[in-house]
Amino acid sequence: MSIKLIAIDLDDTLLRDDISISDYTKKTLRAALSKGVRIVIATGRMFQAARPWGQAIGLGDVPMICYTGALTGLCESGKIIRNVTVEKDAALDILSTIKEEGWYAHTYIDDELHVPYYDWRTRSYEKQCGVKAHVDGEAFYHPEKEPTKILVCEYYDKKMKEIDGVLRKKYGGAVNQVKSKPYFFEMNNKECSKGNAIRAMCELYGISIRDTMTFGNGNNDVSMLSMTPWSFAVANASDSAKKAAAHETFSNNEDGVARAVEKYVLED
Repeated sequence: MSIKLIAIDLDDTLLRDDISISDYTKKTLRAALSKGVRIVIATGRMFQAARPWGQAIGLGDVPMICYTGALTGLCESGKIIRNVTVEKDAALDILSTIKEEGWYAHTYIDDELHVPYYDWRTRSYEKQCGVKAHVDGEAFYHPEKEPTKILVCEYYDKKMKEIDGVLRKKYGGAVNQVKSKPYFFEMNNKECSKGNAIRAMCELYGISIRDTMTFGNGNNDVSMLSMTPWSFAVANASDSAKKAAAHETFSNNEDGVARAVEKYVLED
């Protein structure tokens, strides 16, 4: 085996529950880089919310696949390599439904967070991701630019099931839909996924998918966990992620990513 590229999800995979990264994990990933292995972060997060973690690890100007595959940028320089947006008509139709139903939602335009109004959910998201929201009022539902992603947030399971059912039925053929967390229903361009973005990276670098290692925990990681024989779900992963992955490693709180990299890449 010769792993040449490692793609890693952030939240609940690389990051611990307290949103930290251990020194052991940092040291292990840097050792993989020094061995010539390319490292790519693949997250549902905004680019501006993901960059500080790549910088904290000291990975250099590595690619960061964000918005579940819709945008790819370089960690240190901030250069945007790729940004695939939701088609305008589809976005406006989805936002019209969101307004009619009275659901709370986010849009992401030019790597900025937009909300229709500010409440405790906005505050929680800002704190978790280290970003500031633009409160747009009525203009939220009529954006001038195409969004990179639309997200509906709902913490009550029964209500989220209703939202899930409506959006999948109405827009399943128009956009890509994933639940990165039980309370986040996300929509981006129908051609976008973490798996497709990683394939694009492999083509750019001339790397075979079979020489790629992937790590994830959630439903939005399934596309990249099912693409390679060297895919790992952390122990705390969802059932769908574990089913898609070829292997299982320790949990995010037990440095599962670093342990697998050390065993299969550094000791190889």
